[in-house]
Amino acid sequence: MTRVFSLVIAAMLALPVAAGAQMSYRVKGVVRDNDGKAVEGVRVRGEALIGFRGEQFAGQKEFEATTNAKGEWNLLGLTSGIWAFEATGPDVIPQVVLLPINFTNRKPQSGQGGSFPWDLPLWVRRFKHEGLAAAAKAASAKQTNDAVAAIGSVMTEKDPEIRCAAGELALLVRQNGLGRAIFEQILKEQPRQPCATLGLSSAALMQNDYDLAARMLWNAVNLVPQPQRAALGAAVKDLQQITGVRQ
Repeated sequence: MTRVFSLVIAAMLALPVAAGAQMSYRVKGVVRDNDGKAVEGVRVRGEALIGFRGEQFAGQKEFEATTNAKGEWNLLGLTSGIWAFEATGPDVIPQVVLLPINFTNRKPQSGQGGSFPWDLPLWVRRFKHEGLAAAAKAASAKQTNDAVAAIGSVMTEKDPEIRCAAGELALLVRQNGLGRAIFEQILKEQPRQPCATLGLSSAALMQNDYDLAARMLWNAVNLVPQPQRAALGAAVKDLQQITGVRQ
């Protein structure tokens, strides 16, 4: 009888933990290159940087997938927070995008998990640029010092797309201040440059600057390729819950 009573108490104590568990989500998309071709064999990695409404993140922080012959990927098991999505692979320049995943709207656990009505397409680049290729190789290997040195050699380039790609490589090695400086410089020259607008929103999210992130995401919705706009629109609505940034 005592054993049964103990088991009942233990079960009751476990209930608040179960009730507080979070819904898990699936994020999927397609990786293409700058010619619009699907790219097979790209490693797509999602990493949680911040938990629900800025809390310390609890749970599995990293998920990975490899694109198939159609460039498709999906990650299942993500919970509320700010996530960095990275697309890396041989002979390509990576893309890095940060997005909130129900950052302001944590939901109770579901056995099936949740799915979103939007995809997150990612674009990798194929630039024949020696300095950028060296930076990409170092950044993909998480060799921060080598990556930063190589990124510095790219900053004299006039092409904003090359400099913006270098800014995303800074984000890849979590040098958010360097990335932010690169994106801001590009936007001083070209205020509606798509890559820099989205890049600055990602750098701002890394720095917990949600007001700037929401404004840049809102601007990016009308600048990035059409397939990416639904994901950014959802991100704007999420951040509006805490920033007050409106259309």
